[in-house]
Formats: sequence, structure tokens, C-alpha cells
Amino acid sequence: MASPTSLCFTQASQKFRNKEISEEEYYHNILAHCTGYLHDEDDDGDPSLSHVSSLQSDDAFAYSVQCFMKRKDFIQDIAPLENAFRALDKQDLATIQRAVALLEDNQQQHAKKFLLKILALRALQLGKAEVLKHCLDIGGFPYEAYFEDEADKVHGDEDPETFKVLEESHFRKIYPRKVKVGNEDDDYDMDESDLTAEERDSKERLRAAMTFDKGGEFPVDW
Repeated sequence: MASPTSLCFTQASQKFRNKEISEEEYYHNILAHCTGYLHDEDDDGDPSLSHVSSLQSDDAFAYSVQCFMKRKDFIQDIAPLENAFRALDKQDLATIQRAVALLEDNQQQHAKKFLLKILALRALQLGKAEVLKHCLDIGGFPYEAYFEDEADKVHGDEDPETFKVLEESHFRKIYPRKVKVGNEDDDYDMDESDLTAEERDSKERLRAAMTFDKGGEFPVDW
């Protein structure tokens, strides 16, 4: 469980990037926040805390857990989450399936969806194609903007397996790869020609919602 002795989001992120803590320690300190403990440094209510806002660009995984905390739908036992992440490196799908099943058996659907969501994100970042496919095939969790951004960083010539999983997934039908138009300062455009009318309508609703979400043109404090 998170405690005053555990690391805040930014500390854990920075120490892991600097190789001062192991990957397992990084996961533990980030996931410990899911129990509801909040460090003073984790409070992003103060706009002057630029080190907190930088999580969104510097560490999408930590940022995704921080976003989950704001829902206050806490998870008291993070052992299944930690077990799943220990299995990520070797792509041990059997262990991951047991962790997901345990949350389902305990009627923690929110925790199950959250685990699949952040596991998919981390698998995407690390190029763990089998785990990514497993999570995307189960689905049932929302795709946030940071997931879409990470997905667009994957290229077929660098990571063909992960690229193939993404391009064949339902995620890609809803969120086509952004295609660069014009020079580097221009916006990205999207090829949505393969989307059904229902999928295009769903995407338009998501775009509208994001306009009023935090960071959008007309943010609303939900």
C-alpha cells in the first residue's frame, strides 16, 4: 500500500529514467497510488507544479495511473496488478490471465478494465506485442489520447510485430493512424475512409467530449 515512505509519481518516474530504481520498484511505487494514498507532491491542483504536468509528456504510464486516482475508485489490493506487470517482460500470458481473472472473480470490474488499459499501454511502449494483442482482444476499456499518441510512434520498419497488432486491431478502426500533411508545423490528418458510419459517429462524439475535458478548449471540472 502507498505510504509516506513510497515515492510520488514524479520521483518514481525520474528515478526510473535515471536507473536509480529497478523496473519492479518503479511499477510498485506508481501502482501503490491506486490504493488512494496521495503525496503532497502528487497534488496537481497548483498550476505552478510543472513537474506534475510534465508526466503527460514524459511518462504516459505514470500519467495514466494519476488520471485513474482522480476518479477515487481505488483498489485496495494491488497484488494482481503487480503480478501482471512482473509477467510483462517475458510476456507470460498465463500469469496475466490469472491476474485478470482474480479481479473478475472479486467483482472488481473497474480494476480489471484499468489493469488491461495500463498493461496495454506499457506493452505498447515496450514492444510486447503478445501482451498488447491480448489486452486489445479483451478490450472493454477506453483509449485515451496518450494511448493514441504512443500508438502513432510505432512504425513497421522498427517494430513489425507491434505494428501488425495495432494495424489489425479494432482500436485502429476507431483511431486510424495520423498521417502528416504539409510541413512539420501543420496538423495531422486522419484517413477515416474505412470507418463505418457508426464508428465515425462514435469518434465524433469522442472528439466533442474531449473539447470539454481537462486540457480541451472548454475544460470542465467533472
